[in-house]
Amino acid sequence: MSAAMASLLQTAGKVPVPLFGSLSTLTLWGANASRKFPAAAGWAFPAVVGGLWFVWPAVDQEWKEEMGFARKVIPPGEAPAPKPVALDDSAKDAIANAYKADGGHKPTAIDIQIGKELRMGVTTSLEKEWEAFNEKAIRPGEDDDDEDDDDEDDDDEDEDDEDEDDE
Repeated sequence: MSAAMASLLQTAGKVPVPLFGSLSTLTLWGANASRKFPAAAGWAFPAVVGGLWFVWPAVDQEWKEEMGFARKVIPPGEAPAPKPVALDDSAKDAIANAYKADGGHKPTAIDIQIGKELRMGVTTSLEKEWEAFNEKAIRPGEDDDDEDDDDEDDDDEDEDDEDEDDE
């Protein structure tokens, strides 16, 4: 049985195959190339995406719709007219008055003063408010480390200046 199988494989190996010459050459090439597949496996997904990037636009739109990959494209003008929406009087009033302010907010004297200052380009009152807020928001002693580091940096610079003067 094995002799018959070997004879069959030798005969099958001689079958002509385009580009490779024979089936046995194709088989040897495939075995050699398959050793390189694991190294290139990471490029499989990008290769498929790149291939589809170029092929997908060429696929027939009707086939895409038939297979459920795309929605049916309705050219402008052929679409049915949208149904009119029926609104009651309160909805119409709400739409008519949507842009109007409620009238409940009136600026205080401080708001008016800040507005005048901002138009002149002065921000001192806002800076004062920010400083007051900042003092409330910062925990005491939180920035002490930063100031110490700055002082040390200043001292180091002073020492470097003194060393340059000595030379």
